[in-house]
Amino acid sequence: METIFNKVESSDLRPMREIVLYELRSAIFENKLNPGDRLVENIIASSMGVSRTPVREALRQLEIEGLAINMPRKGTLVKGISIEDAIEIYDLREVLEGLAVRLACLNISRIEIRKLKEILSIMEGNTSDMEYIEYAKAHSEFNSIVLHASKNKRLIEQLEHIYEYLKSLRKISLNNIERRELALAEHIKIADAISEGDEVLAEKEARAHIVNAKKSFLESYNL
Repeated sequence: METIFNKVESSDLRPMREIVLYELRSAIFENKLNPGDRLVENIIASSMGVSRTPVREALRQLEIEGLAINMPRKGTLVKGISIEDAIEIYDLREVLEGLAVRLACLNISRIEIRKLKEILSIMEGNTSDMEYIEYAKAHSEFNSIVLHASKNKRLIEQLEHIYEYLKSLRKISLNNIERRELALAEHIKIADAISEGDEVLAEKEARAHIVNAKKSFLESYNL
């Protein structure tokens, strides 16, 4: 197993198990770890500068989440995200993000709305393949502003977890300029509905956007 983890910063005050789990999840979602790769407890612990206990706990959690599997005589292997997992994630996201947008209509500030419009301009200027990273960053920031404007802590927690999974899926669903341009148009409709305080329309546009993202992912995945 190639060492891909950095030492844990002493200034990071999160529980050690949480830090290790976050790093392992991120490595899987960002394809630094691929399906079939072995997750060797002592190598991970050594590279991160932690004891084996939080690594063991993190590996068990990955198994619970379906991201890893323990095989006899092989140890813990990366399972990754299956097509079935992806479909479930998009279905959950459609419902939860629709609710988030509806709540945002009731709670969002004028400053946040203005920020959404600024982000849309950034997305518009970065739809080319060369600027994909900037587009993806703006895309994520748009979602974050809307989500936190919902003012629902449990909803924020659930969707932030889903957004972690989407890191790798978006590389497929937004893999061409045409889809990025369509996604931009969909975000403009969502922002306009939020700005007008039309919660019914905002939820409708948000759910339509997720349906289209899911369709794009499935089409690209099956190429």
